[in-house]
Amino acid sequence: MRRDAKEQRLEALERDFRARLIAVLRECGNGRWGLFGQNNYGELARYDVWTEADDLKRTAEEINWLRSEFGQRNPLSMKFLEYCRMRGQNVKGEAKLAQPFLAEIGQA
Repeated sequence: MRRDAKEQRLEALERDFRARLIAVLRECGNGRWGLFGQNNYGELARYDVWTEADDLKRTAEEINWLRSEFGQRNPLSMKFLEYCRMRGQNVKGEAKLAQPFLAEIGQA
């Protein structure tokens, strides 16, 4: 992929990413599970499918990959993937993670 094509692809992804992230964070904050993948294991993963959340993760990964090609970072996509990696019994539930994340990006 040429540099110009990569830049255009990156711009298109980033333009769409923030709005999509805010929409799914609001839905997650209202009680829908599956955005951060905390419960995506075993039998539950088969039934808890959230296409928009999965697409958003792939978009964030692609943004980060393209940004790394240019030696740059996208703090919003990086933060989202950081939340997706949070695991453990002391980590808040997804709805309780979504609310402060919305506040962080000025959408609470």
